[in-house]
Amino acid sequence: MQPSAECPHDAVVRTIIELERVCLAADAALVERRWPDVEASFREQAELTGRLARLFESAPETAPANDTKVAERVRGILVYRDDQLRRLESYRNEIAGRLSAIGKVNAFSRSFGKRPGPARILDGQY
Repeated sequence: MQPSAECPHDAVVRTIIELERVCLAADAALVERRWPDVEASFREQAELTGRLARLFESAPETAPANDTKVAERVRGILVYRDDQLRRLESYRNEIAGRLSAIGKVNAFSRSFGKRPGPARILDGQY
């Protein structure tokens, strides 16, 4: 007996659920600062988004424009992912600010070692 072909709507639903799961996994990794897992999750999100696009193309009746339930779920995923990106950018900006402050302190500290000593002032060498 041959396995029956999967209904296009079922494939879309399964892929949406998987995408939601991967978004949650990315969130957990982001909170715990497991950067390799965040990166892997974002790659998987991109793959699943591509799969959804192909499913919508092959079965237009399942596309968000034609199925309000699918549209609702996809909209929720987009909002969630936008929030993830916003939080990630916020974290990046916070770290950039910290690194900038550390760099200024380090530059200030190094400037103490560059002062000419009394002997150099007298012989004209800086």
